[in-house]
Amino acid sequence: MIQNFIYDNPATLNNFQADIDETVDFLELFSELFGLYPFADEKYGHCMAPISGGMEHQTMTTQGFFEKSLTAHELGHQWFGDNVTCASWADIWVNEGFASYSEQLMLENLYPAEAAQNMLDVHDNVKSQPNGSVYVLDSLNEGRIFSGRLTYDKGSAIVHTIRFVLNNDTQFFQALKNFQQDFADSVAKGIDVQYALEAESGLDLTNLFSEWYFGQGYPTYSTKWNTVSGNLHLQVNHTTSTGITPLFTNPIEIKFARTGMPDTTIRFDIQSNSENFVIPSVGTVSGVVAIDPNNWVVNASGNNVKDPNFLAAIEESNLLNGMSIFPNPSHDKVTIDFASSGDYELILSDIQGKEILRASCKKEITLDVSALSKGTYLILLSDKTKGLLRKEKLIVE
Repeated sequence: MIQNFIYDNPATLNNFQADIDETVDFLELFSELFGLYPFADEKYGHCMAPISGGMEHQTMTTQGFFEKSLTAHELGHQWFGDNVTCASWADIWVNEGFASYSEQLMLENLYPAEAAQNMLDVHDNVKSQPNGSVYVLDSLNEGRIFSGRLTYDKGSAIVHTIRFVLNNDTQFFQALKNFQQDFADSVAKGIDVQYALEAESGLDLTNLFSEWYFGQGYPTYSTKWNTVSGNLHLQVNHTTSTGITPLFTNPIEIKFARTGMPDTTIRFDIQSNSENFVIPSVGTVSGVVAIDPNNWVVNASGNNVKDPNFLAAIEESNLLNGMSIFPNPSHDKVTIDFASSGDYELILSDIQGKEILRASCKKEITLDVSALSKGTYLILLSDKTKGLLRKEKLIVE
């Protein structure tokens, strides 16, 4: 049941009726993403009051007006803030970062044409100053606790980045549901969110939280590139806006224009301030279209330079010769054989770089692709010491 208490003025309901009615859609969406509305056996509602924004009282939010982002934000608090509350002001992100990201999720699902610009605006506000952490160091400073730039916008932005790093929405949202269940009617720290995400995804997110949650600033990416015989030689460099956090190790996507071929977006793992990559069989690259084209990471773009003399240093040591894929195309099973044995990791992804399967292998591996949709896929082979060894296309028909 949703109850709404508004001003006893005939014009008020007429003005806000459509916005109020959207609450049902938001409630159903967040119940799907975060788990069932925590107070479903009681109610949800709004009470109008002469305030400039909203306040997320449990089961009955106070709002001065109705607008979709405000309503979504305050409703998101019923999960993040009311069902689970931050353990201290230092971890206010548990409340405000996720409530702010609820606005983005609402736009993605119900107003998709507005979602990209919203996150661009969030990122621009974060970059308006070079420093500041999401974790609140001065928890006696009310202005810092409720900083729009850091607690709300950067808080929302790093949830978006975490989702990108997991690269698996099923795991991401299941982790949030688990978190809601594990800490229901209780309090949690930001680090508890990390543990919930790690438990569901199997990833180690220590560096991610150290850099983005406890750390400060954001990266500026630059590239140097060249194509030789259809292979892309790439160097990705990044500096940071503050020396407090000198390195960001999140992956980054780069979109390339290719002569006579569609643009392609490739996801790169970053472990240092300067990384070299060789991507085989990419065609003739004519330029870098965008770094982080889908706006997953708060960042700035530096120079993107083609150097006709550049050859990535890993070319000879890291490219594996003699990898065979058969049959290719395939409709059921495909075998991948390597010329030499090793401790390899194989990743099967779609053409946009979204991971479908990851497996360890030594000399040969057989994959069942019968459940995949027809189309082009990518096989990436790497090892822990040399990084990317080989990238090949697989056609499923």
